[in-house]
Amino acid sequence: MTPDLLVVGAGPAGAAAALWARTLGLATQVLEARAAPGGQLHHIHFRPANLPGLMDGHGPEVAAALAAQLESAGIAVRCRAAAAALEPGVPAVRTADGARHEALAVLIATGVRRRRLEVPGEREFEGRGVSWSATQDRAGFAGEEVVVAGGGDGAFENALLLTEVGCRVTLVVRGASRARREFRARVAAEPRIEVLEGTRVLAVRGDDRVRAVRLQGPRGEFDLPAAGLIVKAGVVPNTDWCRGSLETDAEGFVQVDAEFGTSRPRVWAAGDVTHPPLSGIAVALGQGALAAAAIRNVLRGE
Repeated sequence: MTPDLLVVGAGPAGAAAALWARTLGLATQVLEARAAPGGQLHHIHFRPANLPGLMDGHGPEVAAALAAQLESAGIAVRCRAAAAALEPGVPAVRTADGARHEALAVLIATGVRRRRLEVPGEREFEGRGVSWSATQDRAGFAGEEVVVAGGGDGAFENALLLTEVGCRVTLVVRGASRARREFRARVAAEPRIEVLEGTRVLAVRGDDRVRAVRLQGPRGEFDLPAAGLIVKAGVVPNTDWCRGSLETDAEGFVQVDAEFGTSRPRVWAAGDVTHPPLSGIAVALGQGALAAAAIRNVLRGE
């Protein structure tokens, strides 16, 4: 039987949409590329301070709570089912294994992934000095020289976290710093952090682990001795599979209207994949719920 709604992605937006859709009487199925629901929650290694309600814990714990709610509600979640194409015509998604999943409506909630620098050594030294989270890995860098690449809040916050375990930090910003004023002020007051604006990472070098980071900037090109590199270069949307089938912005984020509808009939999108003005778990949950309501109104002719 064809479901009313196919939700692609089981992060906060997708999970909220699926739960609300069931409450609104829509038969719902969920596809998830990962081994379990949660999306970017699996990369949050602290307690989200701005998440109201009863879901308390680090990111993976919140993800587990979402998975338990979906299971309790009887919502079928097919994991390890990465979307490969949004088919033309009737709303349908083809997954990487070749299976075709059709529904009366599709909600894209595939979220974002961490942006890589795509420089030599970045992948090779991952787990051996290249990290994505000072929150998770700072104990292994205690007392060392560390490079943080990025100019936003996450990069500045990670630099500050590293100083708490005795690190000296070089904060490499490709252009100008984009972090909030409070983070910039705290970094400027921290003598163990040096900020290099207009500078980029060219390569990561080492032997059994990271020993230096090759940089290029106003000082020219040089190797900076370091025991680690924390990459905080932002995110990219998980829309490679559908980018040619509906309207996206220049970065690949799905364009939506006030009701979360896309340029394709009966295809909606919600959460980080739409590049909301404010990114956060609470925002994704709310967008998922609102999208489910909009979908219900269209399918029921209201």
